[in-house]
Amino acid sequence: MKTKNSRFRFNIFFFFLVSTLMFHSPAVFSQSDHTARLIAGAKKEGRLLWYTALNIKDADMLTKTFEEKYPFIKTQTLRLGTFQLLTKIQTEARARAFKGDVIEIAGVTGHILKKDGVFAKYTSPESRFYPDSVKDPDQTWTSFFINTHVLVYNTNLVKKAELPRTFQELINPKWKDKIVMSEDFDIFGMMLKVMGREKGLDFMRRLAAQGVGLRDGYTLAVQGIASGEVPLGINLYGTRTEEFKKKGAPVDWVPMEFVLASLEPLAVGANAPNPNSARLFVDFLLSKEAQGLMRERFRIPSRPDVPPDPPELTKGLKLISTDSSLAEQSKQLAQEFYSIFKPR
Repeated sequence: MKTKNSRFRFNIFFFFLVSTLMFHSPAVFSQSDHTARLIAGAKKEGRLLWYTALNIKDADMLTKTFEEKYPFIKTQTLRLGTFQLLTKIQTEARARAFKGDVIEIAGVTGHILKKDGVFAKYTSPESRFYPDSVKDPDQTWTSFFINTHVLVYNTNLVKKAELPRTFQELINPKWKDKIVMSEDFDIFGMMLKVMGREKGLDFMRRLAAQGVGLRDGYTLAVQGIASGEVPLGINLYGTRTEEFKKKGAPVDWVPMEFVLASLEPLAVGANAPNPNSARLFVDFLLSKEAQGLMRERFRIPSRPDVPPDPPELTKGLKLISTDSSLAEQSKQLAQEFYSIFKPR
C-alpha cells in the first residue's frame, strides 16, 4: 500500500514539475541565465561609462537606480548635447580612443554612428517587448524613448474647434504670421518622404509663405506659444507641451492626420571596455521599470506595455517612426530647408 501511495505521490509531483516546465517560456529561463552570466562578468569589471544626450537629471536618476540594483558597478556619465556628443564620439573613434560602454543619442546621429561602426550588435532579452518600428533591423540598437511631433496651440488665443487638423489647413490665410516651428532638418525630410517629395516641397513653400517663425529648439518654440508670442506651433513635442501644461501654461496640442515619432537609439559601444556591465545597463534601461521612470520624467516610453502619461500622447494616433537613414541626406535637406524658410 505504501508503495502504491508513494508511486502516486511521485506521479503527482512529476506531473506538476513537467507542467511547470512546459508552461514557462524558455525565454524566461534564457533571460535568467543571460543575466546571471552578465552579473558574473560585471562583478569583475566594476565600472561603466555611459555617453548620453539625456539631460543630466534624467541620467542621474537612471544611474542611481541602476547602481542600487547592481552596487558592484560604478557608473560614470558623460552628457553632452546631441551634435557635441556626435563630434566627440567620432573624434575619439578615429583616434582609437573611444572608451564608451553604452551610447544614447538622437536617431539621425545614431544612424551616423552605426555606419561608423561605433555600435556593437546586441539583442537584449528586453527588446522582444518592443515593436520592429523602434528597433534596428541589424540588431545594434533599440529606441530608448520616442518624441511625437504634434500641433501645439495657445488655449487663450485659439479655440480647439478652430484648429487645423490637416497640414494643408495650415495654409489658410487666417494663420499667416501665426505659426512657429523648430529648425529640424530630419522632420523636414520625413515630411517630404511621407507627403511625397514634390507635394511635400510644394507644401513647404506655401507654408513658408505664411510667414512661419523658426526657433532653435523645441522648448523655445513651446515657450513662445505659452507666452502668447504666437498662437500655433507645427511638429512640436507633445511631451514638452504636457510638461508646460501641468505647470499651468495655457498650451495644449492636437494630432494632425499623421504624427511623426522621432527615435532615440540606445546601443552597446563597439569594443566596450566593460561589455558585461554595458549589456546589463542596456537591459535595465529597456526594462519595464526604467521605462516607467522615463514616463515620470515626461518622456514617451518606446515600450508598448508602458503607456505614456497621459496615454493620449500615443493612443489612437497614426504614428510614423522617422527614418534615421535620412542622415545620409542631411546636407541636402539642410540646404533645401534654408532655401525655403530662410532664402537669401
